[in-house]
Amino acid sequence: MPNYQLLCIFKNLPKPELMSGIKAAATCILDNNGIIKSFENIGLRRLPIRLFGNDMQVYREGHYVFINFISGTTKLYEIMGALKRESDILRRVMSNDDEVNEKHACHCDKYGYFVTDLVDYTKPLTVWNKKITDPLYKKRL
Repeated sequence: MPNYQLLCIFKNLPKPELMSGIKAAATCILDNNGIIKSFENIGLRRLPIRLFGNDMQVYREGHYVFINFISGTTKLYEIMGALKRESDILRRVMSNDDEVNEKHACHCDKYGYFVTDLVDYTKPLTVWNKKITDPLYKKRL
């Protein structure tokens, strides 16, 4: 099952009410067969834009909380639907955490620094034309 990261922006609430809101968000994940890995509370921050709550009040500050969890891909819409019904959450954003941890393959060590996508990697290094692979070949010499 893939890893997900959920950002919840809560209203500017006192600490006991904030903790009950975080607990409600965690139970939404756990009720849909998710496994919570970690919580990270960033704290009270000024919001970049005005946000309207379910009660149609304007909020300019909010508590940012990251929740890292593991869940099946079919349950994501159910989790987001349950989080939309929570009145203390102003905004919720879910992202796939696997894409962040992926390392992209670099061909620099294997084929050299000036290799571009125009080159066919199946041919040996002696067959490549330097003028095609390196457009600044004569200007640097």
